[in-house]
Amino acid sequence: MTDQRTSDALPAPHAGAAASLRLGSSVALEARISTTGLLGVAAIVSVALLGSAAIVLASRRSGTATSPE
Repeated sequence: MTDQRTSDALPAPHAGAAASLRLGSSVALEARISTTGLLGVAAIVSVALLGSAAIVLASRRSGTATSPE
C-alpha cells in the first residue's frame, strides 16, 4: 500500500479573502479573512438589515412615524 500523503504534493491554496489599503507613503493596512469568517460577517450583516427592516415596518404600522414638517 502506498501513502497518499507525499512531500511532492502542492499545498491547497488559501481560501478566503484579502484586502490591502495604502494611504500615501506612511499608512498601509492589510486584512485577511477565512471563508468561515466571511460567512459569519455576512450572517451578522443580514440579521442587522432584516432587524432594521422589521423595526421600520413595525413603526409604520403603529403610526408612530412622524412626517417631517
